[in-house]
Amino acid sequence: MMIQRLILFVLLSFILGIPSCVPPDEEGGEGDVLLAKVYNKPLYLSELDGMIPRTATPTDSTLIVNAFVDRWVKENLMLYEAERNVPKDLNIDKLVRDYRASLILNSYEKHIAETLLDSTITDTELQTYYDNYKTHFQLETSLRRCKFMKLPKDADNLKKAEKWWDSDNRNDQKALEVYCEENATVYQLEDSLWVTEVELEKNFPKSVISSMKEGKSFDITEGDFIYFVDVAEVQSKNSDPPMSYIRTHATNFILHNRKLEIVEQRKEELFQNAERKGHVKYYN
Repeated sequence: MMIQRLILFVLLSFILGIPSCVPPDEEGGEGDVLLAKVYNKPLYLSELDGMIPRTATPTDSTLIVNAFVDRWVKENLMLYEAERNVPKDLNIDKLVRDYRASLILNSYEKHIAETLLDSTITDTELQTYYDNYKTHFQLETSLRRCKFMKLPKDADNLKKAEKWWDSDNRNDQKALEVYCEENATVYQLEDSLWVTEVELEKNFPKSVISSMKEGKSFDITEGDFIYFVDVAEVQSKNSDPPMSYIRTHATNFILHNRKLEIVEQRKEELFQNAERKGHVKYYN
């Protein structure tokens, strides 16, 4: 209880900015408090600086400290045991150097890519990717490019919603979107997006899905809902995917390869320059 009060007092000092009168403890700074020790490794309250929100209550602050101390003790016990059981042939210094080098290289390669990468992708590049890889993306389920909305059959202003659905007027489309946000269970008002049959099955009965043929537009009441559907295109299962369906994947693939090429080109430039100046030497 005394320790908890001490922690609570110092926490309030940190949070409220009140100078602490607690005397220094072992290797901690002036006014610091020793919270725990694992073998000869200490944990001081100052190491929690910034972890406790200024708005935290004393109770919340104590919970935060207790949780941190408990985690710290267990991790350092594990670390102590690990250090005692490190294989004799494990070169920690080399591992640290390799890891440091990896971090630096990754950071520099990222910098190079961000500086030099041209993110513009032509239709020709996308088509080439599609022609080369479309068979790798054969559809495991059918796709439908469609728009739809699922409304409770007792929703307000259904007549207005039906009017807006059939309209191409921009203001009507905006009104329909607001209406769907407030009333629809699920909706998609753009027919440029592909939807898998698996996704449709989560929100539509099979009778409605089976009616979703290419070029077909309808509304149907089923159970407690009215379904408005307009299907622009259907892609059958086991067929090649449409370009628009894998466009994002194709874009990411092309950009990734560009990044690799940029990095490799930079490596080659550095090598040629260093070798020409005699900074690279080979020894038998």
